[in-house]
Amino acid sequence: MSLRRIAVSRFHFPDGRVLYNQIVELDGDVYMRHYPLTDELPFTEWRGGDYFLPAAKRSR
Repeated sequence: MSLRRIAVSRFHFPDGRVLYNQIVELDGDVYMRHYPLTDELPFTEWRGGDYFLPAAKRSR
């Protein structure tokens, strides 16, 4: 397991929804979960910009 967190300005879902200022947790390149960015978190990479969630990359 190689869990990592990235912070993004805009998190895009395949259905067109957009959430702003989100933390995205990934296991390798597989999306695990997301939640609002409310505080600085240690070991979080600030990417800024947009993150597009590919439908095929969702965990089950």
